[in-house]
Amino acid sequence: MNPDMLLMVAYMCIMGAAIGSFSGLIPGIHINTLAALMLAFHNDLERIVEYVVPEGYAPMMLACCILSAAVVHSATDFVPSVFFGVPDADNVLNILPGHRMLLDGHAMTAVRCAAIGSLVGSFASIALAVPMYVLLDGGFGDYLDSLTVGVLMSVMCLMILREQRGGRIAAMGLIAVTGIIGYAVMSLDLPFENMFGMEPESMFPMLSGLFGIPPLLVSISSGMIPEQTDDERFPVGPLPGLKGVVTGSITGWFPGITGASGATIAGCIFGEEDQRGYISMVSSIGSSSTMFTFITLAVSGKERSGTMDVINGILGGESIELGSDLFLCMMAVMAISSVLAYAVMTCSGSLMCRLVEKTDIRMVNTAILLMMIVLTVALTGYCGLIILCICTLVGMVPMVLGTNRIHLTGCLIVPVLISRIGLM
Repeated sequence: MNPDMLLMVAYMCIMGAAIGSFSGLIPGIHINTLAALMLAFHNDLERIVEYVVPEGYAPMMLACCILSAAVVHSATDFVPSVFFGVPDADNVLNILPGHRMLLDGHAMTAVRCAAIGSLVGSFASIALAVPMYVLLDGGFGDYLDSLTVGVLMSVMCLMILREQRGGRIAAMGLIAVTGIIGYAVMSLDLPFENMFGMEPESMFPMLSGLFGIPPLLVSISSGMIPEQTDDERFPVGPLPGLKGVVTGSITGWFPGITGASGATIAGCIFGEEDQRGYISMVSSIGSSSTMFTFITLAVSGKERSGTMDVINGILGGESIELGSDLFLCMMAVMAISSVLAYAVMTCSGSLMCRLVEKTDIRMVNTAILLMMIVLTVALTGYCGLIILCICTLVGMVPMVLGTNRIHLTGCLIVPVLISRIGLM
């Protein structure tokens, strides 16, 4: 890759980092929502990119921009989950230790743990990218595909068995109910409407209702935030991040397994981590999963995330060969955007710490709640609003019963299982 191309990649990384920072730091905005918007406007974005890159390079550079946005988003979306209590399906388990550290006055320590885990996960996955490509392209990928149903069933069993004995029936019920909701949203022809004339973002009300709004409702009734301290620059080592990479490779290949589900697998393999190590490990899973979903796309052409679907569409299904300019550009994007994500997380975390001490967090959370309702109506219409209300009620159940919220990820696992088994 020549220096001029590397410079173009750096420009695209900065542009993508700005987009990913916006979507990651605004509570309730899921990466798939961002991906859908970028796909809808990708022709306009491509024309803008053509002004700054040579002819013919626009699709590749736009793909670099989108990958950079995904990397930065996957890291920075931890920040609002700590300060505002709004997680998504990937970091739903991180909210508990992260929010506890906020209430103890150590929110910045939690952010630094997540930033370190994300950085370690990204660079470790870059180091493994070529071996993984060779391994999966050599036939191992087909073997893993044959294990998909068994792996998904095993993950669900682990989720249930790790629940306390009295909560296992509730766990099975939550997985079943959210699975039915997920299947209905993803597979049935529901009357969604988008006021902007784009493809309705049907996943938005489901994910917002299950994972975003319930903690907002709880935090609205909470008190003021204590003074925050920041006296540790490196509060956690690299080991939890390296553990997360192992699990990230699983979440990147097998559909339906989120970062939260991956954390359950990691807990069974490596044992339990303390608060700091756990936050770092889950953040590493999210970042490394982004890399491995790209490797999955390159090897098999299968899109395991909304972001990869957009990238594949922009590239026109172009083959991503090992060692090609496109492959090398993507590796460079991962490296550059990971460093940018670390900087964005630490800077935004520090700013948030100062703001929450001076702001009534209940007012902020109320505004975020209203924004999510407005976005739901705008992106999916009144059908989406009904789904949002139903999912919010279901999302409140774990908080009422005291069960783990990871069971809500059945909305993603069960539809994949139904599709793979061929039940419907």
